[in-house]
Amino acid sequence: MRRAWTVLALTGLLALGACGKSDTQADKKDQKESGPGVTISADESKSLGLATAPVQAASYRAQISGFGVVMALDAIGQSDADIVTAQAAATQSAAAAARARELSTGADAAVSRETYETAEAKAAADQAQLALATRKRDAAFGLNAPWHDGAERAAIMARLQSGRTVLVRVTFPLGSLVTPRSLSISRLGADGKSWTANTVWDAPADPSIPGHGVFALVDGSDLAQGERVNASIPVGTPQPGAIVPAGALIMGESDAWAYLQTGTNTYLRTHIDSSRPMGDGYFVSGGINPGQKVVTSGAGMLYAHEINPSTEAAD
Repeated sequence: MRRAWTVLALTGLLALGACGKSDTQADKKDQKESGPGVTISADESKSLGLATAPVQAASYRAQISGFGVVMALDAIGQSDADIVTAQAAATQSAAAAARARELSTGADAAVSRETYETAEAKAAADQAQLALATRKRDAAFGLNAPWHDGAERAAIMARLQSGRTVLVRVTFPLGSLVTPRSLSISRLGADGKSWTANTVWDAPADPSIPGHGVFALVDGSDLAQGERVNASIPVGTPQPGAIVPAGALIMGESDAWAYLQTGTNTYLRTHIDSSRPMGDGYFVSGGINPGQKVVTSGAGMLYAHEINPSTEAAD
C-alpha cells in the first residue's frame, strides 16, 4: 500500500513538471506571436550591447551620375598658345599685305607687283594656319568653350595656370540628359569633397567612351591634373524621408536591414533600400520615419538572436 502511494506521488510530480514546461513554452510562443518584431528582456538587451539612435529627416533628389577626368594643363596651354601665335601672325601679315597693295599701285609704286603678291600669299598662309589652329581647338574643347571670347580668354587662362580653376571632362550615359547648366563634381571615395561647376558646355564626341560628354570649369578645388572624379546632376523634385546611419545596416537573406525600435525592448527588422547613399547613411522614404530609433550597435547580435532565439550573448 505504501509503495502504491509512492508511485502515485511521483506520477503527480512528473505531471506538474510537464505542465510547467508546457506553460513556459506557451508563454514564449505567446510572447513571440504577440506582435511583429523580436522582444527581449532588459538584461538581454544589455548583454547584446544594443544601442539606438533616432534617424534624421532628409530630402533626396534623384541624380544622373557620370565619370570625369581633370584635363592636363599642357593640352589647354598648347592649344591657347597655338591660337594666340596664329592670330598674331595672321594680323601682322594681313597688315603687311594691305601696305604692299597700297605701295604697289599708281605711277609712283614703291614696291613691285611681285612683292605685293608675295605679301598676299603670306597673309593667306597665315590665315589658313589660324583657321587650322581654331579647328583643332574646337575639335579638342568644343565650339562653345568660354575662352573663345577674347575678353574672357585671358582671365580664364590665368585661373587655369594658377590652379584656381581646373577643366574637367565628364561623360554621362547615352540619352540621359541635355547639357546641364551646372553639375556637381566630387572626388572618388565615400568621404570625397565635392564642388559645383556653373560653367558647363558640350564636349566633342569621344570615340573611345560612348556617352554624352561635357566640359566643366571647377573653381576653388584641390583636384590634381589627371585625377578621376564623379559627376552628378539632380533631376526631378526633392523627396522627403530620413537617413538611416550606415552603422545600423546588417546584411541577411541577401538584402539590407535595420532594426527599428517599436517598444521598450521590442525591435522590428525593416528592409532598407541601400541604393540611395547620402552622407554617412542611406536615404529611405518609407518604413522608417524621422525621429524613430534604430539599432546602431549590436544589430548583428540581435539578428542572430532573432533567427535563433536559443543564441546567448557572450559574457
